[in-house]
Amino acid sequence: MRKAVLLFMLVAVAQWAVPLWTVAGKERVLREGVPFKFKLRPIDPTDPFRGEYVVLRYAAFEGPFPLPAGAPGQGELDAYAVLENGPDGFARVHHLEMTEPASGDHVRVTGLVYTMSDTANVAVHDVAPPFDRYYLEEGGGHVAEDLVRWRPDTLGMREAYALVRVRKGEGVIEDLVIDGRPVRAWIEEARQRPAPEVAP
Repeated sequence: MRKAVLLFMLVAVAQWAVPLWTVAGKERVLREGVPFKFKLRPIDPTDPFRGEYVVLRYAAFEGPFPLPAGAPGQGELDAYAVLENGPDGFARVHHLEMTEPASGDHVRVTGLVYTMSDTANVAVHDVAPPFDRYYLEEGGGHVAEDLVRWRPDTLGMREAYALVRVRKGEGVIEDLVIDGRPVRAWIEEARQRPAPEVAP
C-alpha cells in the first residue's frame, strides 16, 4: 500500500514538474535572451485562425538556404539557424549548421531538403523556427489576425514584426509589434470601441 501511494505521489510530482520546467525555461530565455526583430509575412487568408493564437510567418526563414555540411541529400532536416541583424535592423539567417554552434546567436529549426526545379542545386526550403505561434488572451486573436492579414485592395499588410528573445538555441516571442505599436495596445483599442448599434 505504501509503495502504491509513493508511486502515485511520484507520478503526480512528475506531471507538475514537466510544465513548470518548460515555463521556467521560457522565462529564462525572455529574461536573458538576445532580442531579435523578425519581420513578418502576411497571414494566408486560406489558413484560418485557430484558437487564441496567430500563426506567424517570418521573412528571415523563407530561404532557400545552402545545404549545411553533413546534411542529408533529401527529406526532413533538423538544424540550427545562425542569426544576424541585417542593415534594416531585422533578423536574418546567416547560414544553417547541423550541430549546435559553440557561440553566436542561433535557434533550432526544421526544414526540407530537395533539389531546386530550375537548377541541380540541392537546398533547404520551408525552414521553420519553433516560435511560429503567438498566444493572446481570449478575444484578442481575431484582432491580431486581421491586423497582419494580406489585403489585396491595399499595398499589402501593415508593417509588423515579432520581438523574439534568443538564448542557446531557444527562441521565445516577447511581443508582436504592428505599425510600431504592441499588439495588446491594438486589442485594447478595439475593445474600447463602442459596439455597433443594431437597427430595430
